[in-house]
Amino acid sequence: MKVLTWLRRMAAVFLLVSSVPVMADEEGGARAASPSHWSPTMSRAEAQLGRVDADHDDGYLYRLPYADGVSFPIIQGHGAKLSHRGAERYTLDFGMPVGTPVHAARDGVVVLVEDSHDTGCAREECGRYANFVIVLHSDGTTGEYFHLARGSVQVRVGDRLERGRWLARSGNTGFSTAPHLHFGVYRTDREWRNESLAVLVETRGGAVSQPRSGAHDLNPTP
Repeated sequence: MKVLTWLRRMAAVFLLVSSVPVMADEEGGARAASPSHWSPTMSRAEAQLGRVDADHDDGYLYRLPYADGVSFPIIQGHGAKLSHRGAERYTLDFGMPVGTPVHAARDGVVVLVEDSHDTGCAREECGRYANFVIVLHSDGTTGEYFHLARGSVQVRVGDRLERGRWLARSGNTGFSTAPHLHFGVYRTDREWRNESLAVLVETRGGAVSQPRSGAHDLNPTP
């Protein structure tokens, strides 16, 4: 049993993307390898990403996933009844008009991108039609940005990103009742399930640990 646990902890990331080489951060952190099986007909849930049972850096201050000098309301915060339950408990939905630039909340490496869909609806079965960018962080967690506009992604798999990098434009694709950006930080647990994590968000008013629905915050002044 101890051997199995050790193997899971040491396992590399399994990515279902095309033509991704094995990568590692400078500090010997998360790795990514690809069997080249990702296709637009698949769901994000079919890709296993991030280090198993990653030890998240709880002291890291994430920026808001949009440009400096603008703000957008949180339309679903932690534990919101519509869809932020279970694995999605600690995610955030920002009400953004279609076409709003989306920026990286933390630095990392792009490990999965979907940019081909132009469908969105208020039914869960539309979930597989969401466009997204997924960024692997140095601690083995992933930052995930969903419901992006078709053809708007500005990065490619394998790109190393700095915090604040322009990723894409927001949209209304996938399981969505209105244009918005869904953002969350995730970890793969020991059963290979995806779970969201509570994180600290840096705002002009200070660090926020539990962003609330209705909040309308700005990034700190550069």
